[in-house]
Amino acid sequence: MNKFPRWSIFVLFAALTLAGCSDSTETITNVSPPAISSPTSLGSPSPSPSTQPVTSQLPQPSNTPPDKKVRIILEEEPRMPSQASALVSSTPKHWIIEFSDSMNRTSVEETLKSNLMPIDSNSNSVEIKFEWENDRQLKVITTSLQTTGLENKRIIFNISVNGAVTSTGAKLENTNEFRAIVSDIKQIYRISFDGKTKEKISSFEKPYGLNRVLNDPGYIFATQSTYYCECDAMSRVVYDLFDYENRTLVSYPVELFYSYTGEGKFFADTRGFFYTNPDDLKVPESSTDYKMILDRFVFGSGISKDRRYALIALGEKDQKTDFDLVVLNLETGKQEVYAKAMEGHAPENQVSSGTMPIMFHDDGKQVTFTMENKNPWSYVHYAFNWESRTVKPWSSPAGDNWWDANMTSDGVYHIYGNGDLYKNGIKQNKPENVMYGTWVNNTHKLMMYESLADKKNELVFYDPDNGQISKTNIILPSDEYFIGTSTDGKWIYVFGK
Repeated sequence: MNKFPRWSIFVLFAALTLAGCSDSTETITNVSPPAISSPTSLGSPSPSPSTQPVTSQLPQPSNTPPDKKVRIILEEEPRMPSQASALVSSTPKHWIIEFSDSMNRTSVEETLKSNLMPIDSNSNSVEIKFEWENDRQLKVITTSLQTTGLENKRIIFNISVNGAVTSTGAKLENTNEFRAIVSDIKQIYRISFDGKTKEKISSFEKPYGLNRVLNDPGYIFATQSTYYCECDAMSRVVYDLFDYENRTLVSYPVELFYSYTGEGKFFADTRGFFYTNPDDLKVPESSTDYKMILDRFVFGSGISKDRRYALIALGEKDQKTDFDLVVLNLETGKQEVYAKAMEGHAPENQVSSGTMPIMFHDDGKQVTFTMENKNPWSYVHYAFNWESRTVKPWSSPAGDNWWDANMTSDGVYHIYGNGDLYKNGIKQNKPENVMYGTWVNNTHKLMMYESLADKKNELVFYDPDNGQISKTNIILPSDEYFIGTSTDGKWIYVFGK
């Protein structure tokens, strides 16, 4: 048997690179389920579905905000901003362009045509049509002429009126532009563990990336980046929530966060995410949703493993260190406050300036979190013990560089980022080629894959209870990726064409 790759069976399906990170929140991004080796990372970014780099064709960040004289609306996804770079499907797209001034129609149409194809993109690969409502509103219809094999040769086009003139002759400059990158659509399938049954359970109409929901394996996020660039630029993300059992997709009009920082008015969903809704937008109804009203500033948040509590780092807005730990019972509203128990600073953001939200990780017995010391610099780890209700310094059994672990659903087994396996805190012997993987829900089986000669991957199990590695007879083609298992552990979920 070949040695398993270091990153075996983590979710390799994400279409976005670093979508949605910000200094004020731990935004849900498209990444793999972890063996986590940093206090705020959710795993390593996954490869783009593109087999050809397109970075040179995509817009680079600009420090100059666009003029808002032009509003661009993608009808099928109005949540997208007017200034965007996003993946779209190959189906015809309808765009509404709204102008603050009356426009010279001929100038607008000629400008849209001339701006349509970026340098190095395929010429004549997009057809464009115009339907004027009036001199300030135009519908644009684009049709991609190539519809197959898009990952091999990307179609990229712009919706831009920069250079057009108004009816009085004023030239438009530095207005909103929408860069569209045409991409194939992937779907979610479920496969029985005997490999005999495979069925499609999603009906996605957009090229989504996927991202796990922290606390609930019954759901997964289907996400779209508003700034797709295959680079380290920050980006807002548009969120839909896919329900595996009911096979439904629900859209959220707000950003979602694994860990929230900000003012004390926000919402906690016990499935494992947070959001704010200052504009009182209509969000999906949920019995797992709780409104939080706290009188101080939040520096990080989490949901307990049993989904009964919210864990909150609380302090004053300008506070830099030594926060209160609040354990809030979501059903009763009762708060347990552990004053200044979170000693140290919130960890610095290593990608941009500012700090990261404090992250909480609950294995059912204790909640661990990480703070940062400044002088001398170091990370300091703490654990809140559920039984003793105390907060104390904590050391990972795998060493300080590996303080978070991928664990079984019952919390018995933990596998750390360095590949060490522990059972109830005691290190276990295991085969050397068992380094990383994903635990099958409701079992003690670690799912990995073995790379085959033809670039296909065969799924295999490691069972630490008996020390055996066994095959599943499930072979995935190179364009299909494992993304999880059902809550009862009877189905494997994959993402592909």
